[in-house]
Amino acid sequence: MAESSVFIGLVSHGQSKFIKSQGANGLSSRLCEAFVQAGWKCKLQVNVRNLFDERPFQLTSKMARESVKAEINLERRWSVFLSKQDRFRQSFRILGRQIASLIRLKRNSDTREIRRLLNIESSHRDLYEQAILSGYEWTIILEDDAFAPDFADLVRGLLGIFSNEKDLKFLNLSASFSLESLGIGHILLDDRSETWGGPVTRHIFKSMKPATNTVCAIAYKTEFLAQVVADLNTQSQQPIIPIDWMLNRTLMRLWESGKIGAKECWFVEPAPIIQLSMNDSAAMNDIMQP
Repeated sequence: MAESSVFIGLVSHGQSKFIKSQGANGLSSRLCEAFVQAGWKCKLQVNVRNLFDERPFQLTSKMARESVKAEINLERRWSVFLSKQDRFRQSFRILGRQIASLIRLKRNSDTREIRRLLNIESSHRDLYEQAILSGYEWTIILEDDAFAPDFADLVRGLLGIFSNEKDLKFLNLSASFSLESLGIGHILLDDRSETWGGPVTRHIFKSMKPATNTVCAIAYKTEFLAQVVADLNTQSQQPIIPIDWMLNRTLMRLWESGKIGAKECWFVEPAPIIQLSMNDSAAMNDIMQP
């Protein structure tokens, strides 16, 4: 029997406010250690370099404007793909984002934001490539603001799912947005036959179509991640959009090609990982300070 294996990658940078996540007490390091103690083979890779800055190309204000328009158009396509039920509310929200984005661009036409997006994208994609090269069965990619309030519960839950599930390809682990705000409740199946192995009561929701809750904390079957990367590599590099939306676009394409099907993308609710940068609690932020 082959040894169980997991690749864990952390996206961070040298000036991160969550710098503590890079060390031995950070979530990625502790997770890797816990998997090893459970008899698994684990490889940890921490990315702290700004990879785009090392090989930059010229950025312009026009790119920034096109980036905003492309993201909003993609969000419209995503809403149609998911068959979101409150279409009027969704259209009104997207229109509000459009107006806010145009105001922001008029006030500030520099390229700092797309430079930041490109550095984040480069770090994620570098970790994807390393995970595929590792040949390990599972991949967990974390951003440095990922925090597990109950670490022991997270470990036991992941070990249970990874050890027993063969059909799972894509597992959302973070509570970045609520399922209600994502507008995906109508495509989620609460599968009571699946259980979370930790002591905290959590439900496994299987999605009838693949969907994401940001790229803060996602686990992939590595062979599926290879299909994700293959599709990303066919996409145009411009207009520049966040890696979250690049992944959404890829999931739509993989769904259309039959490379991911119904019930192969899962959500854990309540999610075992919190995205600190999207949480207003000062206490949460204090946890991550040196």
